[in-house]
Amino acid sequence: SASMSVGGRRCKRNGLTPRRMELSIEALAALSPEQVRAGLAAWVASHLQAEQYVCDRLHRDLQRIVDVAGDDEVAALLAAYAAAGSGWKLFRADPLARRLTRVYMSALMEPQELRGVDRLLSFDERGGRRLIVCNHLSYTDTQITDGVLARAGLSSLADRLVAVAGPKVYTEPWRRMASIALNTRKTAQSSAVASEQDSMSARELAAVAVETLQACTRLMDEGYIVLLYPEGTRSRDGRLQPFLRAAARYLAVDGLSVLPLAQTGGDALFPIDAPRMFRGPVRLAFGQPFKPADFSGKSGALDEAHRRLAAELPEGSRPRGK
Repeated sequence: SASMSVGGRRCKRNGLTPRRMELSIEALAALSPEQVRAGLAAWVASHLQAEQYVCDRLHRDLQRIVDVAGDDEVAALLAAYAAAGSGWKLFRADPLARRLTRVYMSALMEPQELRGVDRLLSFDERGGRRLIVCNHLSYTDTQITDGVLARAGLSSLADRLVAVAGPKVYTEPWRRMASIALNTRKTAQSSAVASEQDSMSARELAAVAVETLQACTRLMDEGYIVLLYPEGTRSRDGRLQPFLRAAARYLAVDGLSVLPLAQTGGDALFPIDAPRMFRGPVRLAFGQPFKPADFSGKSGALDEAHRRLAAELPEGSRPRGK
């Protein structure tokens, strides 16, 4: 049977670089609670490439969480992992996975910088339908936002974020484990950036897009804050890319308020195509919120969101020529 206890921890950027534990989604989902208790902490820690003492400390911290988790919590994590990505719908964060992920991300993100927290709190307090638009650097962008907010004492706010996520988030074992620590609403990617949806017709893609928008509107009415990456795909050079025109439909929701979020550091923590993650600095900067209804034209609000987000980025992360 599959076991996560073989192989031990995987760490150290310079020097020891042993083979990382490899398990398929199916093998992970089929583990028994006993196997999870014995090996989950080691498997999670194996994805960090850092100095050995950092990995040792991380493994101990993760193991403490697993050791005190009840049998029902472990079973719920396994069920959430098996089901993640199975349909165009909302997947709520698993509490045990969330605790593990926040400890893991805290070990990676050093130092952390959070700017504009007063804007975020004011945005949250005003209620109503709320949307955060963020630049997209890596598969770990949402975990960074969640982790920084949690460390700043804003866990209850972070718990109400729902990230609009494409299919790729759920298709690799490590990314799927990270996804179940977050609230995600799976949707089809735009045909302009999709690489895994060749079997879907344009009509099917459009239907999923409409369904996702309607679901996100309902979630906002329930008090959730939707997190959207309007670029549609990760930036390859760290600079903010143009927003997809299809993202304008989100900003057309009645009564919406929008908060720009500029993030830096995710591409260094989890580089594109990298099998492991690294330690490094991260920065969140919340911009000036606005109401899309104040801007005319089909793309007026989308262009304003892009402008305000770019203004909060360091010069090297802004669109070229800006």
